[in-house]
Amino acid sequence: MDASTQTDPVRSYEAARRRLFFALGLLTTVTAVGAGGYWYLGQTVGAGMWSLADCIYMTAITITTVGYGEVIDLEKVQFAREWTLLLLTFGISANLYVVSAITSFFVESDFNNVRRFKRDRKRMKEISNHYIVCGVGRTGLNVIEELLAVGEPVLAIDERADHLEQLRDRGVLILHGDATEDEILIKAGIHRAKGIVSTLDDDKTNLFVVVSARQTNAKLRIVTKAVGASTAAKLRRAGADAVVTPTKIGGMRLASELLRPHVVRFLDEMLRDKEARLRIEEATVGPSGDVVGMTLGKADLQQRAGVLVMAVRQPDGDVVHVPPAELVIEPGQTLIAIGTPENIDELRATVGHR
Repeated sequence: MDASTQTDPVRSYEAARRRLFFALGLLTTVTAVGAGGYWYLGQTVGAGMWSLADCIYMTAITITTVGYGEVIDLEKVQFAREWTLLLLTFGISANLYVVSAITSFFVESDFNNVRRFKRDRKRMKEISNHYIVCGVGRTGLNVIEELLAVGEPVLAIDERADHLEQLRDRGVLILHGDATEDEILIKAGIHRAKGIVSTLDDDKTNLFVVVSARQTNAKLRIVTKAVGASTAAKLRRAGADAVVTPTKIGGMRLASELLRPHVVRFLDEMLRDKEARLRIEEATVGPSGDVVGMTLGKADLQQRAGVLVMAVRQPDGDVVHVPPAELVIEPGQTLIAIGTPENIDELRATVGHR
């Protein structure tokens, strides 16, 4: 069994079912040939000497080695016993193959896995506004952890089946394949996705993913990892909305630990605290928002949604840090706030998030 069959329960089930049907067909053929041989040998002595029913019964007790007793007299017909010996040889072999195929069908075909696989494929065809993570290595796992923590639907793609298995029971849709192939991205629902993250270990591979994703869905938000700092600009030109360089982020984190340890500790504890589940998120104000035209003070988003607005990005790109209460909420602004995922959802509903 090849690797692709092992990772696809449906293909494993279908392969086992084909073996079973072939084995049953082989056994039927041996039975038919055996019965036909007896009937032919009986006809050489006298027409109608052995009935077809007797020939079939004799064949059945021969190939199954039941041995209830001969229902036809083999001594009266030349070559009848020789035919029985030949039938025994092929019949036992066919029986063993049938037993093996039945065992394989029930052992290799995990029906629970098949049912779950088909259910996941159905979900994959229906999922929308989700995030696709390409590459389930150490970086990819951390991305998935954060997406799950804020309640976002996730679909993971990887060529390594063992990496995908660890996500199977966590509510993550998994797709075994090469993320650089358009067919795989289409299966992942890239036309309906909200964003895609490429965390593969090679910049060239990440570049292929970025180009394929951008050509397939021009409105998709694309974020990718850059192994080498020099390739970040190329990835942006290829269509990435954001490029993250782990070595640069690591250096900034080390410096922050030196200069502002309490701030770093606060952010770490905020991300790790499973009870509070605080996150810094964004909400873009839409024209239909309930608080459009109000000032921040009058809107009182802390009371309405339980969030603290830390900054406001204006439609022209300017950022107002620690916005004053007199700031008027207008469509196109992006509010950057801290709160739980539920609070952020309430904020987005309040401002008519686009």
